[in-house]
Amino acid sequence: MLLNAIIIVLRETLEAGILMSVLLTVGRHLGIGGRWFLTALVMGVSGAFIYAQCLGAVSQWFDYAGQEVVNALLQYSLYLCLVVICVLNFFWVSLSTQRIRMFMTILLGASVVLACIREGSEIMIFFLGFLADRGMMVKALTSGFVGLMIGISVGALCFYAIMMQARNKARNIQLGILGLVAGGMVIQATQLLIQIDWIPSTEPVWNISHFLPESSIVGQLLYAIFGYEASPTWVEVLIYSGSLLLIPITLLTVKYVLTVRATYSKMS
Repeated sequence: MLLNAIIIVLRETLEAGILMSVLLTVGRHLGIGGRWFLTALVMGVSGAFIYAQCLGAVSQWFDYAGQEVVNALLQYSLYLCLVVICVLNFFWVSLSTQRIRMFMTILLGASVVLACIREGSEIMIFFLGFLADRGMMVKALTSGFVGLMIGISVGALCFYAIMMQARNKARNIQLGILGLVAGGMVIQATQLLIQIDWIPSTEPVWNISHFLPESSIVGQLLYAIFGYEASPTWVEVLIYSGSLLLIPITLLTVKYVLTVRATYSKMS
């Protein structure tokens, strides 16, 4: 049980820790300070607690598929926030205005809130199961604290590793990490909707469960960060590929629009 508590808490905090550390570096590089992060963290933890308390009622929504639907919506919403953050971060010099700065601050805060609600609620639900046994609760909290500290430590290392890089290199690292984490969220949300038959399932494209099973420690951690699936279906592969391609396509589109606008401005 102790090992399970460590793995469960680490699985939920690792993705959030890495994501939040990257978002912090984005805010720091853009000169947005850090007050937004503390505010969003408090709101996110509060939201996670409320969601965990209301889970019984939420689960009955959508013909008893409420938990899957809400979790999928949270992850899809977070994905969209991260896509816009990537675009604004990449073109910050060209787009930066007071309104854009405020919008970016809201997006950064919203991303932290959504991540906290999604991941934090899972942790709270896990620990609420031990309320009837105080002895087991103490052991679970102790083990969970170990997993939490590991997740925070990885996030801190990620933060300082990015901050030590030159601005242009750091921006590319931020873009790469946010893109992969965002893609993982999309595939996790898609898997939830496949489970409740909202998205049709197809035959697996490949199966590497004999090499790296999803139930293994590494498999669970890879799922938490990148949405790892040992036997993905064609639907999952296509959606995951599309989610990864959306960011570079959006970047190229915005770059083209800015170039055209600059050309017309010179001509006029």
